[in-house]
Amino acid sequence: MRALSINRVVRVLSLIVFAAACGLLLHRLRRTPEQEELSHYVKVEIPSLFSVEEPIDQRIARLDKAPGLKPEEARTLLVDDVIPRLVMLRRQAEGLSLHTDEARRLNQEYLGVVDQLIDACRACVRVIDDPKLPDGAGLVLVRERFADVHRALEAWDRDVRTACVRHRLAKPSSPPRE
Repeated sequence: MRALSINRVVRVLSLIVFAAACGLLLHRLRRTPEQEELSHYVKVEIPSLFSVEEPIDQRIARLDKAPGLKPEEARTLLVDDVIPRLVMLRRQAEGLSLHTDEARRLNQEYLGVVDQLIDACRACVRVIDDPKLPDGAGLVLVRERFADVHRALEAWDRDVRTACVRHRLAKPSSPPRE
């Protein structure tokens, strides 16, 4: 009799532990709203923005190739093509419907990068239009602006990766080996 009751207690406890493990597993595997939106932002929205950004980057790269464009051609490329595309990219990024603080913060940071790129292109146009500005100083100014954009884009990319790790959507990257 006593062995039968101990056996029943063990079975009941086993079922309770199994149910608790199943509940914990379901809780760990269920995605939070932050995880869902961040995942959507990274998998859908960012590639969409990058597909618009890629032709812009190709046109900007033409400015740095040797032999370079003539000043009039460079100005036309920037004013008539690159800057309007950047404004459209900004509108697209601004129009995203994001509901969580993390995704909105990352998108605001991306908008800041796009604004910096627009400012860098405008600085380039000012250097082309200003005959008083020496060529060397103007070139240094423009290169600094584009370097700032590159650093801001890298920082944004790092922040996206950090957010994905924080919300358990990605594993932390290991430090580079020396």
